[in-house]
Amino acid sequence: MGSVLKDRFILLKTVKYGESDLILHGLSKTGNKIGFIAKGARKSKKRFGGGVLEPTHYVELTYKSSSMATEMGRLLMLNEAQLINGFVGIRSDYDRLQMALYFVQLIDKVSMEGLDDGDYAFNLLGNTLRQLETSDYLQLLKTQFELKFLHQQGVLPPEVSHKDFIGRPIDEHVQLTEYLEGPRKASFQKLRGQLNQFIHSYVG
Repeated sequence: MGSVLKDRFILLKTVKYGESDLILHGLSKTGNKIGFIAKGARKSKKRFGGGVLEPTHYVELTYKSSSMATEMGRLLMLNEAQLINGFVGIRSDYDRLQMALYFVQLIDKVSMEGLDDGDYAFNLLGNTLRQLETSDYLQLLKTQFELKFLHQQGVLPPEVSHKDFIGRPIDEHVQLTEYLEGPRKASFQKLRGQLNQFIHSYVG
């Protein structure tokens, strides 16, 4: 039957499966992407009610160490889910929500199942989602996230590398407003174009 485990995850993706189940992937604190199947999740309001199983949510999951074979591979059996942080401010604004989903999709595409890749991606994503709730400078936040993401992946080309963005914590993106106007505006627009092109070629 498998032992019962409990851990915290940022949810990256959920997919409807069968008539009432959900398949989801979450990023653990150690950088491991883990797949789960939540039996009856689309009908059970007691165990999975209140929209707890949504991408971007920070949740505590109780699950079995044993797995179930599905068409999408072997998945751990999810028993319960509790919401820790739903980042409510993100869902009150369309642009913030779309950017949040973009961030989790990037992490989902490069994270590996069964591999503890360190806490960098988990902390980067969690801190960025927290800032995204209230930031007035979404393009600066997006730029800093992308640069840190590519830097951590080891694929950031020298012509795109930017110490002002990479070297600062995410919560200091508000100190980079000089790039939105004045003499640095043109260099920022050039950086955005380079990042858009490189991100597309790297993750599609």
